[in-house]
Amino acid sequence: MSSTVPQMSSGSKADEKKRKRMLSNRESARRSRMKKQKLLEDLVREVASLQVEIKRKTDNYEVLMQNTAVLESENNLLETQKIRLAQYLRKLEQWQMNLMLQPGSFSGENVGIKEPHVGSWQCHGSTQPAIMASSGMFNY
Repeated sequence: MSSTVPQMSSGSKADEKKRKRMLSNRESARRSRMKKQKLLEDLVREVASLQVEIKRKTDNYEVLMQNTAVLESENNLLETQKIRLAQYLRKLEQWQMNLMLQPGSFSGENVGIKEPHVGSWQCHGSTQPAIMASSGMFNY
């Protein structure tokens, strides 16, 4: 009988170890599931945050593209006006040179130089002041 008691107690020790290991494994699995769930929730929040940021940047990009289109249009208009004004200035300089070469030839009649129509000196939406030109600005 005495030989069976130690076997029983060693069997119950083994059962106790097995039970503790199972509890420890269950607790470890529970912690892993909780950690995985927290990671998933963090990723879902990060995705939502990134989607908001993408939307904000897309809206900002669209506004910038509209502003760029307006500025390109204004720039094209200004380039056209610059060409017309440069031509007008050359005609005025030629007229002035003719007057200096032929003093007294000016009688006040129309000399055939028409001022180009450039409309408003400021483009739509522009807050820049008008820029005055001098004869030395356009060196061709």
